[in-house]
Amino acid sequence: MLSNSGANAGEQQPLIKAVGQSSMGSACFLAVVGALVCAWCVLDSWQHAVSAELFGVSQVTQAKLDPHTGQVALDVNHPFTYPLTLAFFQFAFMAVIFLGIWSVLSRNREADVAGVRKNLFSPQWGGLVGTHIFSTFWLQSLMMPMQMMSPMIFAASRALQVPAAAGFRSQIIGARFGGHPLITTGMMSGAAMLLIYSQAMISECLCIWSGHGIQLAGISLVIIYLLVLILPAANAVCMESVMKDLDTDAVLMLATMNIIACLCCAPILGFAHLSGWEDVQMAFAVTMGNQSLYMLVLWLGVQMVLFSAVTLALISMMDSFWAVALTMSFKAVFWWCSNIMHMYMSCPMTNVSIQQPHASFWGFIMLAGCVAVGLAAKIDAETLKIKNANIKATAEKV
Repeated sequence: MLSNSGANAGEQQPLIKAVGQSSMGSACFLAVVGALVCAWCVLDSWQHAVSAELFGVSQVTQAKLDPHTGQVALDVNHPFTYPLTLAFFQFAFMAVIFLGIWSVLSRNREADVAGVRKNLFSPQWGGLVGTHIFSTFWLQSLMMPMQMMSPMIFAASRALQVPAAAGFRSQIIGARFGGHPLITTGMMSGAAMLLIYSQAMISECLCIWSGHGIQLAGISLVIIYLLVLILPAANAVCMESVMKDLDTDAVLMLATMNIIACLCCAPILGFAHLSGWEDVQMAFAVTMGNQSLYMLVLWLGVQMVLFSAVTLALISMMDSFWAVALTMSFKAVFWWCSNIMHMYMSCPMTNVSIQQPHASFWGFIMLAGCVAVGLAAKIDAETLKIKNANIKATAEKV
């Protein structure tokens, strides 16, 4: 029999063993990353919905400026076709918001400004501003024309963002193979392709590009499409390089990036107005004179601010490679989960496996893609651990 002291000691032991600090830290890290990825997917879907609604407005009350009186008068109806002006609005809005946030949060403004001024003409800053301007214009203004492609080609082309991010990290940051093993890049590319292809199979439709800007075809369409794919990855890598390599305050970096984008966009707007490509004066009048359009543009600007902040947080917690790979991959998973939630909320008795076996099968394939993402992350973490151990052992020998 156990003694009373032994029994009392046993009763004082907790029923559940304490979780180690390393395990708890990993769990918290994964929870935060998962929440940020979900927030990124939500904001991305909102941006595309608002942009489509903005450019899909069939009739907009057009305002006409009287040169003699200087007053704005309502004239005829006209669709909203001002992608360049919309991009300028977005740059200006984000510049003001991030500059205000930085001025409130910064503890040493002089040092932050001096650091930006010192490295402003570096290649990293040039790449950051350039990729930001073109990716915002092409992605948010929906300038791709109507064009069909097979789901396999669409999935394979979208998965190119993963090796593109690794390649840009190798060239810009100088990390060998982008700072990650080739097996990690290969597994993430395959997983992303599998997830996107599963999404296309569940939706049961050919992938269509739709846009309201410049109509392109042939080789020009292919070039623009490839740029649309790789520019966000390049922008993420440039953000990481400017923050870490140039030791720049993150919020000030976003503010400066949008200020320079505004300054670069101004002469482009002037040329577009003089050439007749886009009536900038009318774009301002139409937007400010119509409350619905004004609120759509304002809401899109708020979404862009939140989107940039979430992207920056993901890059800071991991790196640009994983930020691009996870957001691009789980965008398809978020779409499928949203559809499942909508089905069960609209009809609680729905059984996807029985009523939609095709979608259920590809949902299982999508789950396999998520497992592949987890394996790639595990392999990358183990490789990094071994690399750090070797570096530590070498340092101790020296």
